[in-house]
Amino acid sequence: MNQDAIIIQRLDGTTYDLNAIGIRVISFDPPGANWQNTFTQMSQYHAVLTDRQMQQTTIPLVVQVRGHDVYDYELLRMKVLRVFAGYEPFYIISSRTPFMRWKVVPEQHDFLRLSNSWLSQPVTINLDCPDGVSETTETTLSSQFPFTDYFGSEVSTDNPPTYTFTNQTSFNVINGGTIPLRNGEHPVLIHFSGDVRSSLSISNARTQQTLTINHGMSSTDKLEIYGMKPLLNGQSIYSSGNHAFLDFMPGDNQITVSGASNFTISFETRFYM
Repeated sequence: MNQDAIIIQRLDGTTYDLNAIGIRVISFDPPGANWQNTFTQMSQYHAVLTDRQMQQTTIPLVVQVRGHDVYDYELLRMKVLRVFAGYEPFYIISSRTPFMRWKVVPEQHDFLRLSNSWLSQPVTINLDCPDGVSETTETTLSSQFPFTDYFGSEVSTDNPPTYTFTNQTSFNVINGGTIPLRNGEHPVLIHFSGDVRSSLSISNARTQQTLTINHGMSSTDKLEIYGMKPLLNGQSIYSSGNHAFLDFMPGDNQITVSGASNFTISFETRFYM
C-alpha cells in the first residue's frame, strides 16, 4: 500500500496534498521512458536501427475517496474533479522523489460508489505526460537545487557541480539528466555579462558547436541566450550572431569562452529523466 504523499502543483503555483484533502492514494507508479524505434530492413537477415523517438507516456494514479454520508461523498467527488480538472497541464510530485515532477494532463475518469457505502471503488486516473520524462523541480541556478539528492553519492554538499563561472575561459557543464538538452526541445538559458570588444564565442567541444555574437559589450550589459534567441538588455540581436546554438549532451560538456574579459557566465536549466 502506497503511503507516500502525492502533490498536485498547478501552473500558478497552487498545490494540493491529495492525502491531506481526503483523496487516498493507493499507488503512483511512473513507467520508464517510452521509446519508439524505427528499423529499416537492409537485407533478408539484417535490419538497421534508423531512428529513435521518445513518445508521450501514461502514468497511472490509483486513488479512493470515503465520505461520511452521501453529501460528504459527493463533495469529495467534486473536489477530485476540481483537482484533476483538465483545462491546463499540471505537475505531479511524489514524496519519494520530491525534487522531480511530471507535467501531465488527465484522461477521463469516473467515480462509482461501492454498494451500501460512501466509499468509492479504487479509481485509476491515467495522467498523460507529453514530455515522456520527469524534470527537476528547481533549476541549476536555484539555491534550492537538490544537488546531493539528484546526483546521490557522486557529489558532496561541499563540492556540488557548478553552473556559474567567472573569468574562466574553459570549464565543464554537467547535464545531469538522461536526455540531451537540445535547442529545439529543452534549450539551456545562458546568462552572460562582461567586456567584449567585438565578438563573443561560446563553444561546446562535446557537440562541436560554436555560437558567436558579433557585438561589443560592457560589464553593465546583460546578454541572455535561449536556444537561437540572443537578447542584449532585453533587445534581440539575432542579426549580430552566426545563428548557431548550443546543445548539452548527458554528462560532461567542455565549454570554451573566447573574446571576453572580466565576465561571468551561467547556465540555467532543469534536468530531465
